[in-house]
Amino acid sequence: MECRELEISLISAQNLENVRNFFKKRVRVYAKISLGGNLRTQNTTPVDKEGQTNPVWNFTAVYTVGKNAVKSHEIKLLIQFFCIRTSQETNIGELSVSLAELFNCFSALSKGEGAAKVNYPVKRGDDDSQGEVSL
Repeated sequence: MECRELEISLISAQNLENVRNFFKKRVRVYAKISLGGNLRTQNTTPVDKEGQTNPVWNFTAVYTVGKNAVKSHEIKLLIQFFCIRTSQETNIGELSVSLAELFNCFSALSKGEGAAKVNYPVKRGDDDSQGEVSL
């Protein structure tokens, strides 16, 4: 089976929900990146301790995916954002985007090689956008 390498660089997020408003404490954010929520494909960013609701990671995760997977709207890249606390983590929101949509961003590039920067809204449940993430 022919495969392709998918390199996802999670650059930053902007205007995430401040889930620590009640205690007026610092928001320390990290993200979990996976294909469809599969734990075997999960990568975790370092915790951003400075950016508050505008974290910066510049973190890269690399996946090898089948040629047919890049055409699929069923297989999704899932990025979940969490605020770390002393005793627990709080879900801030997530991004779910199909591999087909991501690979379509590259269609204008020569031979499908290179990089493209894209921005997507971060969702929390069925709520409207709770910020934006840059890949």
